[in-house]
Amino acid sequence: MASKLLSSIVPAPLLCACTHLPEDRTVTSFNVSELRAAERSLESAFSSPDPLAWVNHYTEDAVFVAPGGPAVQGRAALTAMAKTMRPLSSVRFVDFKTEGSGSVAAVYGRASWVAGANSVNPMTLNVRTIIAWRKEADGRWRVAQQLHHPDPSTR
Repeated sequence: MASKLLSSIVPAPLLCACTHLPEDRTVTSFNVSELRAAERSLESAFSSPDPLAWVNHYTEDAVFVAPGGPAVQGRAALTAMAKTMRPLSSVRFVDFKTEGSGSVAAVYGRASWVAGANSVNPMTLNVRTIIAWRKEADGRWRVAQQLHHPDPSTR
């Protein structure tokens, strides 16, 4: 009986220890203008004649999900994807909401671009996007995760 009672009492302190939140939940600010500059740089890289120019704007472990496509994970996989993409132009990100703290930020918005502008069959794409950014040790903001979803308001 004593062991049964003990076994029912012991987990309670352990549970409390596991669910305790730190007292100091200080939110540190981040420089939103640096993030906006990183977005403009990413837009330029996507529109560059160099099809690989944008890849270094993503973290080594980045995850990219395009509408209807599988998740592409890691810079090596992004490089392989970049080699197969049609050239992009008129790349534009429009931010609706940005939240961040310290070296991480999330941006909710829209993006648009033209794929194969100089081809016979150019295609304009409009998406809603969520981009998770991370400021890395070298001081650069890079995309850690990016999810695109077709924008129903542009159909």
